[in-house]
Amino acid sequence: MLKQSGMLIDSHAHIYDEQYGEDGAQKIISGMEQDGLEYIVCVGCDMPSSFTCAELAKNNARIYATVGVHPYDADTVTDENIQKLHELAVVCDKVVAVGEIGLDFHRSGSDKPLQISAMQKQYDLARELKKPMVFHQRDSYGEFVEFAKTRDFPDGAVLHCFSSSKEIAEHFIKKNFYISFSGTVTYNNAVNLVRAAECVPLDRLLIETDSPYLTPAPKRYGLNYPKNVALVAQRLAEIKGVSYDEMVRITNENAKRIFGINQ
Repeated sequence: MLKQSGMLIDSHAHIYDEQYGEDGAQKIISGMEQDGLEYIVCVGCDMPSSFTCAELAKNNARIYATVGVHPYDADTVTDENIQKLHELAVVCDKVVAVGEIGLDFHRSGSDKPLQISAMQKQYDLARELKKPMVFHQRDSYGEFVEFAKTRDFPDGAVLHCFSSSKEIAEHFIKKNFYISFSGTVTYNNAVNLVRAAECVPLDRLLIETDSPYLTPAPKRYGLNYPKNVALVAQRLAEIKGVSYDEMVRITNENAKRIFGINQ
């Protein structure tokens, strides 16, 4: 673990994941001080995890939550479930965004119209709630550019675990997006991600782990934990030519701004 003077914010983690075992989320939360973590944004990816995230945020001062349905579960984005997410976000004041939502056409036979419809419904939900959106995009940036072309994001949005090009990053920065980098930016073959990170203004950078997935180098292939966000911060500091502590300060300010944390 890197030594730092500032505490870190992991802006996107799934600490409820069953890979952490029984009481895994509470063990992570209990170790946050020791791990140098100020806050974790716990991200929902379906209906059950959205409720779990809100409950974790309600009961733990260092946890904030998002609620939303991942594109792989697009068939569950019914009007009834949209209403449930709306009520959850209203009741829990620590729900800071709608997400993760978006498009993922990586699997063969993906139902593109269904995913786009589910994303539209959750986009509308976020606009109604006046909350930012957290987008998951995989093998789908062309379609997402078309979707975003005629839509506004007045409360901001995040491209989580960014995986595209410099040109795509520049396009969405103009649309009021933040660009979030995960452990993938630390990999030796991350040439395009480094180019993208170079072009992102400092005030639009976020860091995340997407834990338990995408463990940064040199711990790649092991189970990922929120504390490893320090390795992402270190790599981005190198890319942007700033000190590690400065990168921590900047990304903390950005996370607090977009998610309204502690403000």
